[in-house]
Amino acid sequence: MKKGIFSSRFLLVLCLGLAVSLFLGAKKTKKEPEPLLKESILDGLRWRCIGPSNMGGRIDDFAVVESNPKIIYAGTASGGVWKTTNNGVTWEPIFDDQITSTIGDVTVAPSNPGIIWVGTGEPNNRQSSSWGDG
Repeated sequence: MKKGIFSSRFLLVLCLGLAVSLFLGAKKTKKEPEPLLKESILDGLRWRCIGPSNMGGRIDDFAVVESNPKIIYAGTASGGVWKTTNNGVTWEPIFDDQITSTIGDVTVAPSNPGIIWVGTGEPNNRQSSSWGDG
């Protein structure tokens, strides 16, 4: 009788051990997430030089009209002052008729959002920008 109980317990432990090892050993296959950008989209593109080697196009400062945050002014290192009225979707230059296009600072007058103060010249001078006119 003892032999039968021992055999039953042994068989039960063996079956439970096998079941647990199968359960723990089974790998759940995770589906790989799709890439955000399919490489085939870029297949037709080739590297090319798109501009001079100097550092033009840098934005030195920007100012936001507090009463209307959709209006933003950007002062660039070598491209003047730009204005957007639609949160940056489109920009227009507003400093083209001035003597210098190198901007170091731009701010909106707190007393009147229609007045923009611009500091010409760029403190991080490079070959692509000048020291300004004051």
